[in-house]
Amino acid sequence: MQRIEIEVSRREPNTNARVLRRGGRLPGVFYGVGGGNVHVHVEAHAFNKLGLARTGAHLIRFSSEDSALSGGVALIKQVQTHPVSGAPVHVDFLRVDLNKPVDANVALNFTGKAAGIIEGGILQPLRREVHVRALPDRLPESIEVDVTSLAIHDSLHIADVTMPAGVEIVFTENYAVVTVVPPVVEVEEATADAAEAAPAAAAGGGSGEGAEEKKDD
Repeated sequence: MQRIEIEVSRREPNTNARVLRRGGRLPGVFYGVGGGNVHVHVEAHAFNKLGLARTGAHLIRFSSEDSALSGGVALIKQVQTHPVSGAPVHVDFLRVDLNKPVDANVALNFTGKAAGIIEGGILQPLRREVHVRALPDRLPESIEVDVTSLAIHDSLHIADVTMPAGVEIVFTENYAVVTVVPPVVEVEEATADAAEAAPAAAAGGGSGEGAEEKKDD
């Protein structure tokens, strides 16, 4: 995984977060094994430009005038966003040791054109990320999942996904991550056909009853 460098500044715990955000800064906290909680802030524009709010694992190296922060290595554990605008409002940096495995959620990248799509089906991802364990430098930014072989009604499960070298998938049940479902249009057409057939069947039934009544007379 590529290390991304970002400039970080220390802040006092009682600093008004709204004031920081109005000034173009994104408040956060740097925490984890080997040190206490350190309240920090980064430039919001730089954070967004680097794509750090995206889902997936990002290995961060700090640059800072603060000697306690400079050279620090972290994973982005969580990014809180505004409920309306979706803009990041707070970030959690998890302190890591490059020599010790860490757990992280990594995005899935579905590649190839499923056979079921050629048949008219629809690719339906069931998971967008998976839980993995690896040394920080071995964590991938995403994991590719080839869906080429999937026909309609086929699924790929987590045990079928090939992990990069040095990466362990963490799971307790073999859940499906992607499937190919039949096209919705087929269901709609079947419903329409049934609706058209119903009046015709009713009309046919009425003629039969009338014929029987006439015969009885």
